Amino acid sequence: MKTEKIRLKKGKSKAFVFANLTRPNVFPCAEKLVELLLNNKIEVFMVPGAKEFVSSEKVVFSEPEEVLHGVDIVFTVGGDGTILRAAKYAVKYDKPIIGINAGRLGFLSDIEAESIFMVEKLIKEGCPIEKRNILDVENGEKCALAINDVFISKPAPGKTAELFVECNGHEVCRYRADGIVLSTPDGSTAYSMSAGGPVLDTNLNAIIMTPVCPHSLISRSVVFSPEKLITVGSSFSGGEKTLDVVVDGEKVFTLNKDEKLFVKSSDKFIKFVNISGRGFYEVLNQKIIGRR
Repeated sequence: MKTEKIRLKKGKSKAFVFANLTRPNVFPCAEKLVELLLNNKIEVFMVPGAKEFVSSEKVVFSEPEEVLHGVDIVFTVGGDGTILRAAKYAVKYDKPIIGINAGRLGFLSDIEAESIFMVEKLIKEGCPIEKRNILDVENGEKCALAINDVFISKPAPGKTAELFVECNGHEVCRYRADGIVLSTPDGSTAYSMSAGGPVLDTNLNAIIMTPVCPHSLISRSVVFSPEKLITVGSSFSGGEKTLDVVVDGEKVFTLNKDEKLFVKSSDKFIKFVNISGRGFYEVLNQKIIGRR
């Protein structure tokens, strides 16, 4: 299968830069990125809120929804949280995204702040694009996209919920637990891993289900194939009235009694640009195993 690539062209290409400029360590990195792009005649867009931090008159300040359909690439400067927020836009408009880590772990980032010069590779020779699996999360007419994971739990911290999981309408298991995490392979190194779930190669297409603090002596993760429809609900017999549904760290909606949450692999993908040339296992060793 032919590998998709992206190459930026001087005077023709456009880039949108997402950066949390209120963080001191992010600002100098974002400033260098913007300068590098402008010096290579790449048109740069940023959100209106960045105007008070960025002095260049060449940057165009606009809301993402107004211009993303016409840009060629999305850059983020910060940590994984910045990537996850920007990724919602990148997926919606089918744009490739690349993260520059100016945060702590930055597992989803491709390059570190000190390696920002590598961005010129996008202009000189082009870089491959890696398509990654994401999840559709649905509750009636309410829906969301999960890049990393979806977490279902009781609203009050430390309260146990009675949850059940079905696969294509067949019951898989029931838990009394703090909650359940359903994650993508990308998300397997995030909350799911912290809850004891397996780490999956990001080239795989699968859904990982991991209970969080289950009240059980034996409880393991389950990995589902991508064509499966996963259903999560509650008997609400413990007195709880609602469940919170948190997608990529943000609460998106509430699950009420007699309602069910449906999770499946999406027809859409997130497209990560690989400038560094690093593979999944190299990143895993550098970011997680090597940090022990």
